Amino acid sequence: MLPPVQTSVPEYELIMPPEVLEKFYADPLTPEQDARFKAGGVTYNVKVRLRGASARTFPKKSWNVSFPKGARFEGRTSLNLVAEYADATLLVEKISYDVLAAMRVPAPRAKFVRVKVNGQYEGPFLDIEQVNKSFLAAHDFADDDATLYRCGWKDCEFKTWKVPYQGNWAKKTNEREPDTELHAMLELINHTPEPRFASTLEEHLEVEWLLRSMVMDALMSNDYVEDSESYFIHDEKTQRWVYVPWDLNNVDARWWYPIPVDQARPVVKHPLFPFTLTDGWTQIMYERRKDEYPGYLPVFSNLGTRVVLNPRLHARLVAHLHKALDEFFKPEAMHPYIEELHALVDPHMRNDPYMSYERFRAGAAFLRRYVTERRKFVLEELKRYAEREPGLVLEEFDPREGFLVLGNRGRAPVSLKGKTLTTNLRVSLASLVSRPTGTVLPDVTLSPGERQRFTASELGLTIPEKGEIGVFDGEGVVGFFDVLFYGPLPAGQRYVRGPKGWEAR
Repeated sequence: MLPPVQTSVPEYELIMPPEVLEKFYADPLTPEQDARFKAGGVTYNVKVRLRGASARTFPKKSWNVSFPKGARFEGRTSLNLVAEYADATLLVEKISYDVLAAMRVPAPRAKFVRVKVNGQYEGPFLDIEQVNKSFLAAHDFADDDATLYRCGWKDCEFKTWKVPYQGNWAKKTNEREPDTELHAMLELINHTPEPRFASTLEEHLEVEWLLRSMVMDALMSNDYVEDSESYFIHDEKTQRWVYVPWDLNNVDARWWYPIPVDQARPVVKHPLFPFTLTDGWTQIMYERRKDEYPGYLPVFSNLGTRVVLNPRLHARLVAHLHKALDEFFKPEAMHPYIEELHALVDPHMRNDPYMSYERFRAGAAFLRRYVTERRKFVLEELKRYAEREPGLVLEEFDPREGFLVLGNRGRAPVSLKGKTLTTNLRVSLASLVSRPTGTVLPDVTLSPGERQRFTASELGLTIPEKGEIGVFDGEGVVGFFDVLFYGPLPAGQRYVRGPKGWEAR
């Protein structure tokens, strides 16, 4: 059930010397400055800075407010006042967090507030709960001193390595302790043998919360995860990890602010599982950014990809998605909720000095259309997934002995000509693969039911004892037929694809 809509919009005010405010506008990267924060008749001495990446350059600025040691505002030590300038509806990030709340995921709470800066009305903002130690207490974590990590800039891929343009994992609490726990978890995510992956993940991660977060990703088309710097929390008492999504103002449900009213059409056909290897828009982002960042590779989550491709976890994910579609992500529930949110914010948008009130007024209809059409698309995609038939697959794989078997489980012959085999799923194009990590397959045609054995030596490949392997069409960065994340098996065992997924035999 969606959380109730707030009944009022409180006013916050930031007060700072005029020269400090001018400094922020002249240099958006200006570090924290002294200021005062006023709300509910109480004034606090605080530190303020601009927040966001590209958002710092927008006319309507977003702010981070930090309270001094020992001070609390509504139990919190810091505030994120997000302008939502990039979304003409102003509502999409709030809806995304409310979708998480509806599924009982421990995610930041968000509410609308009115903000003044040095007496000037700046319009409505979204006050988003910071993920910190106060968050742990507010969401009843067993460990109130849990270790909080943020994934690196342009990362959030849960892989064990990074490229130069990506940031490191950032540790936000217990900074003086080693990162052994994080590296061990990344190793588990990437290299647990597939037959044991679901059960092993369950032992170390709050899988239910991850699956429900992925449902939100699917419903709201959350595709810019690489830029989100989302959180990964290790609870020492439960010995489990928790994934907490962050920065949801980039979901494709938004109305991108430069688009005029007469051209605004919601994007509803984003692939079903964003930021995984099944997401065709990974190709779009690759084409857009490959010339901007030297060495840019396709970006997707290894964790999300393994969940989607694991039959047991996939079934649970789909069940949660159907449950959300049945219970609240439907016009009967979402449309009145959107109208109520819109009506709450409307009086305070009329005098917003930065955003288009005309576009905001049209925003409710835009979002109603998004919900109706996205729901239809998701249901169609779920049906397509359920009915899809296997084709070219990895039938067997033995990294220790250095061989693999490809099979054609489809109804028509399959030519391997031009297709690629790679031990780096981010380097799969025929024009880019090179030995010993990848190769273009020979000109062989497999009839329906036929299998072909290949050795690593004849393909010129070096097969690591643990890693990933996939067969691709060679033309698209997500054009895969089959992939496997793997780790070492006991001596004498190999990976074999059985009727219900990968087995160790």
